Amino acid sequence: MISVIVPAYNSEKWISSCLDSILSQTYSYLEVIVINDGSIDSTGKIIDDYSLKDDRIIPIHQENKGLVRTREVGISIAKGEYVTFVDSDDTVAKNMYEKLLNNAVKYNADISHCGMSYCFEDEIIKTNADNRIFVQNNFEGMRDLLVGEIIEPSLCNKLYKKELLVDSCLDLTVLNNEDLLRNYILFSRSQKSVFENFGGYHYLQRDNSMSKNNLKIVQMARHIAKARKLIVNDSKKNHPETYPYAMRSWLNCYVNFLNQMAFSDDKDVQKYWNECRVLLKKEKSNFKYLIRRQQIAAWLIVLSPKLHQIVYKVYSKKG
Repeated sequence: MISVIVPAYNSEKWISSCLDSILSQTYSYLEVIVINDGSIDSTGKIIDDYSLKDDRIIPIHQENKGLVRTREVGISIAKGEYVTFVDSDDTVAKNMYEKLLNNAVKYNADISHCGMSYCFEDEIIKTNADNRIFVQNNFEGMRDLLVGEIIEPSLCNKLYKKELLVDSCLDLTVLNNEDLLRNYILFSRSQKSVFENFGGYHYLQRDNSMSKNNLKIVQMARHIAKARKLIVNDSKKNHPETYPYAMRSWLNCYVNFLNQMAFSDDKDVQKYWNECRVLLKKEKSNFKYLIRRQQIAAWLIVLSPKLHQIVYKVYSKKG
């Protein structure tokens, strides 16, 4: 059996489409744990109505705990041999779980995963899906996760053996890049994973007011940096072969933020910008782990912020 964990918070606009896509799967031996995380709209009632129509739905109602802790609740009660996650505003392709389970069994994999399709309103923008299959050993899975070219950091396009998920959260306070952080632990525990390149998970792109709130942008950047630093620390201690990729991932998040916010005149952004620059100065010996383009940006930021602005502006126009 597959346990599907669906945290839901104020999702009345999307939760029906989400649950319909799960319940109509070609693989039907599911339990669907839907957790109403303190919603103040009609999400809870919709979940209860669905549970009356389909006994595979297990409704849970709780005070608001946030996404990370809510997923922990779902993991603690899941009974399936395999576990997966769905965000309540997303949907899944009709054959996604059948394909992921078949691959897990065929290749004796602890993790089976696929690509994602990105949805804008009613339009699905598909990924470059060619249905190729990649089988990854422990190191390859961790490396590919940190590099981010094959493996999406999301938990939602993956099927995990249940035992991998026990105590798999390094830090409950990390609120951005929490999927990457947990996946780092899960892939470190996985002896083998299998990836099939099809866009099985449909990720809804919504207008996010956070993108217009500079203080929240800084808070998000701090959480991302914290998550990736935790991975650096763990890889150095427990998985030294992945340390260069973890270090690259961590430094990348600073370089990307410094690039994107180079022209901001917001005081909170400027303060954090300077903090990041100071950190990069201390990490100059590790610039060797960055790809060439990021190395150049990092050195420009450290040596001459003004020159960095000029070069980045030119580079952005060319892009």
